[in-house]
Amino acid sequence: MDATVFEHEFPGASRLSARVFRDLEVTGALAEAAIATVAQRRGVSHAALNALAVIEGNGGPIAVGEVSAAMHITSATMTGVLDTLARNGYVERLADPGDRRRVLVEITPSAQALLDALLPEVVQMTTAAVACVDDADLDELVRLLEVVRAAIVAVETELGTPPARRTPSHLRRS
Repeated sequence: MDATVFEHEFPGASRLSARVFRDLEVTGALAEAAIATVAQRRGVSHAALNALAVIEGNGGPIAVGEVSAAMHITSATMTGVLDTLARNGYVERLADPGDRRRVLVEITPSAQALLDALLPEVVQMTTAAVACVDDADLDELVRLLEVVRAAIVAVETELGTPPARRTPSHLRRS
């Protein structure tokens, strides 16, 4: 669909911005699926891999809430991920010595061994996936993604009522 047709149907909109968002969604889903495939070969979910990487990256025990914040998931979802990781011997829950209401988590030696095997596979896959793009273009992509990410965070969640869609007649259902 060309810009004129799209922008007639959606007054005040930009076909290019809609295209960028759709491409980000599709590319993100493909990247998630690729990493999930690598993780699943080692018997863990993508969420479990992310949680282990966040915990390891902290360099020591970390509050559960900090892990869920870093992963952008709810505490209920985080609890399920950590329950599975604990059941599989990959994390230990610890009492926070400074605040008995908080629970800390730490990876186990088994998790360290898993990460030592799995992360190189993830890095190998991500490197191969973008090998066709030169470093200058990758740097520019990273810069642009940072701009878009900041813009998404900054956009108002309540933008008011959008202009009405002008549904094309060939799409209307009676």
